Amino acid sequence: MPEMNKEMARGRRAGQPRIQPLYHQIYIHLRQLLTETELDTNEALPSEPALAQRYGVSRVTIRKTLDQLESEGLITRVHGKGTFPARAAGPQDKANISSGLDNLLSFEARTSAVNLEWQMIAADPAIAQQLDSARCLRITRLRSREGAPMSYTTLHVPERYVHLLDEAETADEPIVRALDRKGVTAQRAEQVISAIAAPATMARELHVKAGSPLIVMRRVIYDQHQVPVLHQESRYPPDRFEYRMTLNRLSVGPVAQWGPTA
Repeated sequence: MPEMNKEMARGRRAGQPRIQPLYHQIYIHLRQLLTETELDTNEALPSEPALAQRYGVSRVTIRKTLDQLESEGLITRVHGKGTFPARAAGPQDKANISSGLDNLLSFEARTSAVNLEWQMIAADPAIAQQLDSARCLRITRLRSREGAPMSYTTLHVPERYVHLLDEAETADEPIVRALDRKGVTAQRAEQVISAIAAPATMARELHVKAGSPLIVMRRVIYDQHQVPVLHQESRYPPDRFEYRMTLNRLSVGPVAQWGPTA
């Protein structure tokens, strides 16, 4: 597999500083190759001794890396034959969740969700202030596509709208759509994107290692009267997520200014 060999040849170079533990650097590198490039699932990966030689590490380090990749379902070990990519990967495997509310709903329509929690709570002060509601319905959902977990989402619905929602009736329907059916129409959303290290419970649900990076998208959604109707916080493993945006040039001159397409 020439592409993989070429990438591996550009692995750690002599004298390169080690900002992260070496095992983790190799793990990240191999994981990117497995999830972001087109590898033949019928062609074995280089052997443990070959990988150890390429990266200049012990076989124990390589074995630890492969154990982690196998636990995530990215490789398959076949006794007497070798280690193989578990599936063909590429950009098409990633979900596109752009800044538009329609894109979020389109993603949710192509996936299925399981409710992990559905209960009334005293909202955290920050969420209570954003929603203007001291008590909220908190819904925690694990959303998957073709059996693979894609996102772990916590939603808060202000108490004034809780009577409109029924867990059995709503099932895995997007909460925005369920509210819309009851006459509460989402019109505008404020959004922030950041990142966190995956807590242990969340990591188990998303099939990632505890402490792995997760992209976080927080949205406060408002109705046509600018009244907040929903707080949503979704966490996505970065290898299953893409954020796409089209930009237009807004000005000419020595310093170009660009802005998102309306």
